[in-house]
Amino acid sequence: MATDAVLRGYLLEESLAWLLRFSGYRLLVHEDQDPSELVDQEGALRVRGRGALHQVDVLGEFAFTPAFSMPVRMFLEAKFYQKPCGLEIVRNAHGVVHDVNENFMTHSGTRPRQRYQYSYALFSAGGFTADAQRYALAHQISLVDLSGASFTWLLGAIGSTAWSLFQAQEKYLPKPQYR
Repeated sequence: MATDAVLRGYLLEESLAWLLRFSGYRLLVHEDQDPSELVDQEGALRVRGRGALHQVDVLGEFAFTPAFSMPVRMFLEAKFYQKPCGLEIVRNAHGVVHDVNENFMTHSGTRPRQRYQYSYALFSAGGFTADAQRYALAHQISLVDLSGASFTWLLGAIGSTAWSLFQAQEKYLPKPQYR
């Protein structure tokens, strides 16, 4: 059974996917869309990095590729925390984007595979600490602070929908039997 907090996070991810899709990006949701870069693992989409697989909340590829550049892919990470995201969250974002942008290999006798320029945007319902903001600016990680008045409507809609879903599952899903 999902908690209210998990439902809020999921609904924020879905809202961001909608935003990305209607901003000129094609959503990447399954490994069949790019088997050399994407992996479905335990029900979550992951992107191959040079050193690890990285889970992604929302991933999109920009529909237009400017001349003489690589196609752009955007990681969106959603954090629906009550407190501001700290430095460790932004450091993780930097590590992920650095690792996936360095994931290219050539093998003798084979053609190099398609490369992408990955970018990262971190959305937080609780804002960001000053340290996190400084680090993100230095490492080109986009931060979107959803804690201001401009996003009250969105967070309110997500919160009330999550609470309604949580109450519905409490009412209609069978309770676990303990022996």
